Amino acid sequence: MPARRIHRARRLGAAVVLLAVTAGCAQGQAAESTPAPTPSGTPTASGPLPVVAVPKMLDVSSLVLPVEPYLFTDRQVGRLFRAKAVLTESCMRRFGHSWPAPTGPIPETGTLNPANTAHRYGITDAAKAARYGYHPVPGSVPPQVKDKPTGPQPGREAMLVLRGLNQDGTPAAADSRGRRLPAGGCQAEATKALSGDPQKLGNRELVGAVNIGSYRDSQRDPRVVAVFRAWSRCMKRQNNDYAYADPTRVPGKDPKFNGPTAGRAELALASADVACKRETNVIGVRSSVDAAYQRRAMAAKQRQLTAVKKDMRTQLANADQALARRR
Repeated sequence: MPARRIHRARRLGAAVVLLAVTAGCAQGQAAESTPAPTPSGTPTASGPLPVVAVPKMLDVSSLVLPVEPYLFTDRQVGRLFRAKAVLTESCMRRFGHSWPAPTGPIPETGTLNPANTAHRYGITDAAKAARYGYHPVPGSVPPQVKDKPTGPQPGREAMLVLRGLNQDGTPAAADSRGRRLPAGGCQAEATKALSGDPQKLGNRELVGAVNIGSYRDSQRDPRVVAVFRAWSRCMKRQNNDYAYADPTRVPGKDPKFNGPTAGRAELALASADVACKRETNVIGVRSSVDAAYQRRAMAAKQRQLTAVKKDMRTQLANADQALARRR
């Protein structure tokens, strides 16, 4: 493969992978299990990182990460931001401005669980790969619903009340009529009503760091590096042009695959990708190591994680109250 093509594949693949963060321990995957080696050189905070067993697996439908109970689901995030819109509308109305909260379905991102395990390792379903390649399976990603008011652009005074900022970006203490504004405007007031913090809504930084950190750390783990190399050799056997260092670099979004449907070349590449993941057990190794990194990171943060769970319950209860008042 020409150097330019390899470089482009790497660049595009890296971008795709960063959007597909998460996976974890397999539940109900059964199948065979083999002891996982713990080679020297494994990145650790204190001693070797243990992985008790690595299941033989390809299906990701039952993958669950240890951090998932501390992440809001897709639908929960939708509820939070819809509630924020409702509270913002109420605040704006107090100051005499129209800011209608959106109606209709709550927007979703199309993920099936809070950690997006369905997409973390790229494509894994052989039948879907053979039919759709790297294109989204019809119906797997719901249409996006705009969650902002439509119509004329808000005026300067409305934006002042909404954001609590003067035109030069400095905090505004009052509107043009001298009425005291909430710090940060109506948006910050709504956010604080839900989470207790005018600047934070939804997942806390701690769980995001665990979620993304385990993905990055596991990708550098020697066990994962080894299985990636095996996958790469398998791909080369399938087709001499498939010169990809690891599954994260397969160019599922290469410009030549951007047509409305998958072409023959894309379908062949996608099928080889999934076949080699099965042959080399990429999913079993990667998800097991990934989960181990999460468990280690979480072990030192139990007190903080308990607080995260409490915070999640508070945010959702406040969101439900706000939405119930609007009905």
